[in-house]
Amino acid sequence: MKSTICCFLIFFLAFLINVNLITEGNALERTKLWPNMCASCHDGTTAISKDAIREKFQTVDAFTKAVLKKGGRCMNILKNDEDLIRKVAIEIGLRE
Repeated sequence: MKSTICCFLIFFLAFLINVNLITEGNALERTKLWPNMCASCHDGTTAISKDAIREKFQTVDAFTKAVLKKGGRCMNILKNDEDLIRKVAIEIGLRE
């Protein structure tokens, strides 16, 4: 009886851990800014690509200043949210 209960508890805990990891992973993917907000335009054809951004702007500060001051009209939605611009810069791999 005790071994059955122990097996059940171990199975149940493993199940909970797996469910938690799966849901957190999906939530993490949903909260990424670049693929959800930027990548569709920044493909190298419509707008500068992610790789070109990384070459042009070495740091988060340089990228943020450029978006705030020089960003095109399509970037107006971001111009009031410096924190969001910084999150995107960090996400694409710019240095802080």
